[in-house]
This record gives sequence, structure tokens and C-alpha cells, in this order.
Amino acid sequence: MHLARWSIARSEGREVVPSGIGWELFLNYLIAKEKFQPDFFLYENNNSIAPAIKSQISAELGVDLMMINAALVSAQNRERVYGFNWSVEQPSDRGISLSDILVDEPDGDGYSIKDLSENEMVYMLRPSSHRERERELGTTSTSLPVNLGNRSRAASLPTGVRVSRTTHSLSALRIGTIENKAKNQAKHDSKQYRIYSPLHKAVTLCGEGGGVGAKTGLYLCPVNRAEGRKTYEVRDNTIEVGGVPYFINLEDGTYMVRKLTALEAERLQTLPDGYTSAVSTTQRLRGLGNGWCAEVITHILNGALKDVPRDEKLVVLSMYDGIGTGRYCLDKMGFTNMEYHAYEIDPYAIKVAMSNYPDIIQHGDAFQLRESGWALP
Repeated sequence: MHLARWSIARSEGREVVPSGIGWELFLNYLIAKEKFQPDFFLYENNNSIAPAIKSQISAELGVDLMMINAALVSAQNRERVYGFNWSVEQPSDRGISLSDILVDEPDGDGYSIKDLSENEMVYMLRPSSHRERERELGTTSTSLPVNLGNRSRAASLPTGVRVSRTTHSLSALRIGTIENKAKNQAKHDSKQYRIYSPLHKAVTLCGEGGGVGAKTGLYLCPVNRAEGRKTYEVRDNTIEVGGVPYFINLEDGTYMVRKLTALEAERLQTLPDGYTSAVSTTQRLRGLGNGWCAEVITHILNGALKDVPRDEKLVVLSMYDGIGTGRYCLDKMGFTNMEYHAYEIDPYAIKVAMSNYPDIIQHGDAFQLRESGWALP
């Protein structure tokens, strides 16, 4: 149940108390749970929802909410809270970075990096903690072993310092901003214009985001073809921006600032390549941004269903089903006898779900559950 009305990313009209349209949608889930009487239930939402709402959800479900970051099992930093009536441990960190899931040769011409501010010069190097800084630079120093204040050469590494090509962080690493025409500094530095390193995690996919990098983030990615594109050369851990060389922790090669493709977004959500190909790119990214990370859901469900025979019949009721990720997870787990009921009103999400699983029984608007005579067929 992903609710944009409760997300901290919502600039206006964010609901922070258990009332309003968002809460009415949650009540539909509670009504479904009461009427359906499942053996197992699973609830999901954004970890950024207000504490008052989070606390009331936990009370209504009668379970503690568990925060799991999809970064443990994917290349995406995606913090979500889950409520379920069985026990599950946190998944193990698989150490996947964005560079592991990038396509070889994307479309597009690339964006220009604007001249770096002093803060962005720090971003070109900065891991997200001193501990990660020590791992990346092979040093135990608590200060950066580079002269970040020297605009003529912010790339001088002391003798013997090794630059790692891997990352252990669960978060994205910002390295700059693209040139843009925003009229004030706050908007000039907004999410859609920020550039991130491919060696770390991707930012959270956002289904309701705007243009440029708002849905997927922007990344400095390697490319094979430079002709007709705005590209940057990295040599000896140095990149030149506006005629000024800066240190950067990337392999030698040609790079381009770009958004992620729909296929890469599928990989961030750990879905099969082409899973959302039944709709346009815009609707693919929207559906994926509003959806689940499949590997997280599979991990959670396995805690409840690991001992259930794979041919035993499962009757599933999925509220706000989206693109059918729940159906995919059960299929991946090997269940072969399913009656899967879904409530969803987005026609594009339904099209994606049905293109992959035509056996899903679609019921439309979740408010139908409030009718006194409601029952599954």
C-alpha cells in the first residue's frame, strides 16, 4: 500500500495524522483483513510516513512494523516498513551497486555538469561516514587526504593511498548537479538535478516524480559511444568540469550523466527484464516507482510459506495490487496453485500485471469492500 499522500517527498498536502484520504485507504485494508480472515497478512508503506500514522497503523494491525531497506538485496536505497504476523530476520547484504545492473549502451545525449561548488567538490569524494571513508581510501585518518579546497587540483592523493572500486554503503553517493534554469537556489538543487555515483546505490525510484531525474535520479555512467553526446573523460581518478580538474572515484573511461532506463528500473525492483514492457516508458517508471522490491517481498513471504507445499492451493487477496509484484513473488517461490484476487484501479498497472499473469482476478475499486454483502466470488 504505497501512499504518495503520506510520503515526506510530497511538498504540499502531506497527511501527518491518521485521518484524511490516506487513512481511508488504509481502513479499506483493515476491512479486507477483517472480512477475508487470512492465515497470513502483509502490509507495506513508506518509512517516511509521519510517526503518528506509523504508530496507529502498528496498533490497528496488532504487530510491530519492521523497516527493511531494499538496498540489502538490490542496487536501490529504498526504505519501507512492513507489518506481518510471523517472524522474519533482516535479509543479508548482497553488496549490489548500481554499476552491477546498468545496461551497456543506453539511449540519450546526456546532461552537462555545472561548475562545482565547494560542497559538491566534497561530494565528488565523500563516502557517507568516516568508516566508509576509511574503507574507500585505505586510510584510518578522520580527515580527507585530499586538498578539496584547491580548485586548481582537488585530486592529489598522498603516496600509498589506494582508491577502492567497490562500495559497502546502503545509500546513494551524490557527486554534483547538472546545469539547469531553476530561478532560485532551492529548486536549482532539487532532487531532479542531482548527480550520483554509479559505484553506490541508486536513489529511491519515485512513481509520482516530475521531469529530468525526479523519477530515477541522474548518474554519471560509463558509455561506449561518445559521438553526439555530452560526455566526460575520467583519467587517473580525475574528471574535468568547466576546465577545472577534480578528484573522482571512478575507473578510467568515458562517462555520461543520464537517467536510468525502464529496464534498469526493473532491475532495481528485482523484476525480470521487460516485466513492464506492455506500457509506455513513462507508465513503466510510474508503476515501478509505486511498486515493491520483489526480493524483499520474497524474503518476507518465505518466512511464512517456506514449509507450505508448492502445489497447495493459495487464495490471495492483494489490495492496491499495482503491477502484480506479489503474484510474481509467489510464482518465483514455486507456488503452482493460486487463486489471486487483486484490487487496483490504475489501468496501466493492471495492464502490466495482466500481461504477465492473465490469471489474476481483477476487482477494481477497493472501496467496494465496504459494501455489507461483500465476499470473494
